Amino acid sequence: MQMIDTTNFAFDDLIDALMDLKHDLGKYIRIPFSMLPRTASARDVESALETALRRTRSGPFGVRSAKEIWDAFAAEAGDALESKKEYGALARAVAKALSHEAALCGSVPMPDRETLEADMTDVGKCIQELVEEVARDE
Repeated sequence: MQMIDTTNFAFDDLIDALMDLKHDLGKYIRIPFSMLPRTASARDVESALETALRRTRSGPFGVRSAKEIWDAFAAEAGDALESKKEYGALARAVAKALSHEAALCGSVPMPDRETLEADMTDVGKCIQELVEEVARDE
């Protein structure tokens, strides 16, 4: 994700940052579940969750977790988006998805596949809704 000067955000820079987030987080947090067969075992679902949260995006800068991607985006663009209604919805969706890390640590039971898949998919939907809100407000 490119570094953005948050003191003087241009509309195009904000849209670019959101599109990067949509690709790096929204897409890749969901892919491990979309690739699972319907008959996936509990172990396969757990492995998909681990990939979705801990090894979300691989690229030229290495492997990044969902939390690392989100934290970098929020630090770069959060102030410019704070007033947007959909930014709050996105932050809640990301927090919900990231909360499933507790299941990987064994501190809570593993949710069912449908719940996990829905929560990961919701992140991408919320990013798209934020993109649309930003575009409308421009």
